[in-house]
Amino acid sequence: MPKQLPWGQSVKEIHAWVAAYESSHRVTTAEARHAVATEYGFGSWRQLEAYATHPGDNADFLLLSCLAYFQTDRPDNRARARRMLESDSGLGTGDIWHAACVGDVAAVARFLDGEPSLVDQRGGYFDWEPLLYACYSRLDLDGHSTLGVAGLLIERGADPDSHYMWGGQYRFSALTGAFGEGEMGPVNQPPHEHCLALAGLLLDAGADPNDGQALYNTMFTPGQECLAMLLDHGLNRDHRNNWRWADKDGVYTDNPDRTLDYQLNWAIQKHHVERARLLIDHGADVTGRTQNGKTLYEAAVRAGHPDLARYLAERGAEAAELDVSARLIGACQAGDSDTARQLVKDNPGLIERVQQAEADLVVDAAGTNRLEAVRLMADLGFDLGRVGDVATLHQAAFQGHRDMVELLLEKGASLGARDNYHAATPLQWAVTAGSSEVADYLKSLPIGVFDAVVAGDIDRLGSLLDDDSSLLDSTIGAERGGDAVHEADWQTPLAFAVLRKQVAAVRLLLDRGARVDIVDGDGRSLVDIARDDSTPEIVELLSRASR
Repeated sequence: MPKQLPWGQSVKEIHAWVAAYESSHRVTTAEARHAVATEYGFGSWRQLEAYATHPGDNADFLLLSCLAYFQTDRPDNRARARRMLESDSGLGTGDIWHAACVGDVAAVARFLDGEPSLVDQRGGYFDWEPLLYACYSRLDLDGHSTLGVAGLLIERGADPDSHYMWGGQYRFSALTGAFGEGEMGPVNQPPHEHCLALAGLLLDAGADPNDGQALYNTMFTPGQECLAMLLDHGLNRDHRNNWRWADKDGVYTDNPDRTLDYQLNWAIQKHHVERARLLIDHGADVTGRTQNGKTLYEAAVRAGHPDLARYLAERGAEAAELDVSARLIGACQAGDSDTARQLVKDNPGLIERVQQAEADLVVDAAGTNRLEAVRLMADLGFDLGRVGDVATLHQAAFQGHRDMVELLLEKGASLGARDNYHAATPLQWAVTAGSSEVADYLKSLPIGVFDAVVAGDIDRLGSLLDDDSSLLDSTIGAERGGDAVHEADWQTPLAFAVLRKQVAAVRLLLDRGARVDIVDGDGRSLVDIARDDSTPEIVELLSRASR
C-alpha cells in the first residue's frame, strides 16, 4: 500500500527522494520519479509535482480555470483565466485538455476524430484525463459547454469514474468535480454550473455512487441534493469512504468508516436535520458514536434537536440519561432560555466547566448561524472570544452570516481578534471565504492598520498613521499577544502589504517612513520576499527605498 506524504514537503525534498531512489535502484530519472509518485499514492510524477508546487506563480491557464482544492481557489482566478482567453483565442484549442476545460465541443471532437485514444489520456497542468478538466472547470463561457464536452467524452468511451488522488490520499473523481463545494465555501469552490445534469450524466454512465469526497465537500452547507442523487443511484449502508486511511506508521490502509455513518455523524452535529433523517432512513447506523465517544442520541440533544434525538431513539439509538453539562448545551443550542437559566442557577460554575470542556461550542453555533443559541449563551456569560483556536466572529464572518456578525459585535466580540491558525482577523476570514456582504460591513467599522491593508482602504490607512505614527512599527505578533509563537508574528504593516501585493498600501507606508530593513523568520530580506512572493512593481518600490 502507498505511504502518506508528509505535509509541507518542498519540491527540493521530493527531488532529493527521486535522486536517492535513482541511485539506490540504478534506474532512470523517469523511472525513479514514477516510483516515488506511486509510493505516495499519486497517479503520476506530474500529479505529485503539481501538488507539491501549488500554487507556484499561479499563472497557468488550466490551474486558474479549474478548482484545485487549495486555499488559492478564488473567483479571481477564473476571471483572470477568462482574460487570458480573450487575449489569446487559440489558448483553448491547443490540445484536448484545454479544449475540454473551455468547453469547446467541436475542438474536442476534432482531437478525438484524429486520435481516439486521447479520450482517456492524461495531460495538461494537472496530468488529468480530459473529462476531469471538463468537470472541474469553472469558466462557464458563453457559447461553450463543458457539460457538452463531458457528454461527448462519455459517448466516445471516457471512463465516468476518472479520478485523481489529491495529496495521494483523497479520491477526487469527475463526479466530485461536478458537485464542487468544499472547505473554502461555495463562493470560492462553487458547483459546476450544470451540476445536477453533469452528475446525472456521469452516474447514468456508471460512475461509482460511493463518492466520499463529493459528500464531504457538500456537507458544509444545508441541503441534500448530492446525497439524494447518490442514494438514488445505489449508494448504500455497506459502502465505505473511498479515501485512503493512514495508520500510525503512515501507511495507507482501507478506510474503516462507512460512508453513510460518517455523514450521519456530521449531519447531526452541524444541524442538518433533514439530511440526518434521510441518512437514517437509508440505513446509517444509529448505534454509532461521535469521535469523542458520545452516542448519536446525545449528539442530537446537545445540538439542540430533541425531535431528531427521539427519531434516533425510535430506530434503536441508545437514549441514556444525560448529565447536566449535556443538558445545558442542548438547552442553549435549542434557545430554551428557561431550562438553561434554571440549570445554571442550580449548578454554580457550570458555564465555566462547560466552556472549558467544549471550547468550540459558541464557535460552532456562530458558524452555523444559530442566532438564538448564541444570544442566549452570550447573555448567560459564555466567552465570545477565542476560547480555542478560532474566535466566534471568525467563523461567522467566514460563513457569511451578517446577522450573526452584528450580534457578536453587539455582545462584545473583538473586531481585531486573531485566530491561532493563520493569525488573521475576522475581516481576513470573510475576504478569504468570498463573504462579500460581511467583508463590506466589517470594512465600514473601526478596523486597524492591517485590516486597512486588506480592505485596500488607503484613506483609512493614512488616517490611522496620522493619529499614531508608531503603527508603522506594529507587528502581527504584538497584536496577537500571548506566549505562543506564530510564523506571521514578524510582519509589520509594510511586510503584510508586500505579501498581499497591495501596491498602493506599500507606496503609502514607504512614504510615511516604514522600515525596509526587516527580515522574516528565515532571515530573508523584504526585497527578497517580494521577489519570491509579490509583484515587480512592489520589488521596484522596495529596491528604491533600500538604496
